[in-house]
Amino acid sequence: MTQNGGTSPKGPRCIALVGPFQSGKTTLLEAILARTGAIARQGGVDAGTSVGDASAEARDH
Repeated sequence: MTQNGGTSPKGPRCIALVGPFQSGKTTLLEAILARTGAIARQGGVDAGTSVGDASAEARDH
């Protein structure tokens, strides 16, 4: 049984990861997505393979 009375969530869910620069937000996002099966393999910030760093500006940081 789920916490909301036995029904499963339907549709997409939105969350916000908020924190200072270089606090691990992208790494946490990658871990959540990989462990839930949303992505096949966890990417890395240093390698530029994370889904959270989709823009060129984000990858440059």
